[in-house]
Amino acid sequence: MTNTDRPNPVLRLCMIGHSGAGKSSAAAFVRSAVARRSMSCEVVKVAAPLYDLQQAFYARLGQQLPDGQQDQQLLEALAHWIRKREGQFLVEDFLARAAATHADVLVNDDVRSYDVDYPQLRCRGWTAVRITAPDELRGKRLAAKGYVSLSDASTAGVDAVEVDYEICNDGTLIDLESAVATLVERVLAC
Repeated sequence: MTNTDRPNPVLRLCMIGHSGAGKSSAAAFVRSAVARRSMSCEVVKVAAPLYDLQQAFYARLGQQLPDGQQDQQLLEALAHWIRKREGQFLVEDFLARAAATHADVLVNDDVRSYDVDYPQLRCRGWTAVRITAPDELRGKRLAAKGYVSLSDASTAGVDAVEVDYEICNDGTLIDLESAVATLVERVLAC
């Protein structure tokens, strides 16, 4: 059976944690670990519509936001108002995009709504992984990214959310890669 014949992904991982904890790095390492097993992997973002709106916002101002840059305060405001107008839009859009992929493994690394989006992922079988890191280290990582604005308001409550696995990312990238590879092996063995 090829991955295009498979009705569902083998694995769906949802990485949660505070900004700067290493969720996106962990997602990239999942891709690498999965590729070593000759499987396909796709990262699907809940906030994809927000990133599109952020780009349009800056383009309208005549400013270019470099690839990968975030204006976290703007993204949080956009999410707030979208949820006020159409509470399920972001998660429904995400689930539709996730369902359209043919990858063996799906990863999400940007879920922020722990009362709406996160429960929807969990009830659909997504395995939750909390990535943690000390506040000081997270601050250094975020400063190095040079984001336009920073905010951790959207991750309030992340420490109280029930997860299946937890990775403490307080070492090097090599340490994180090793922890993620171990996690992938453990989860795919089930």
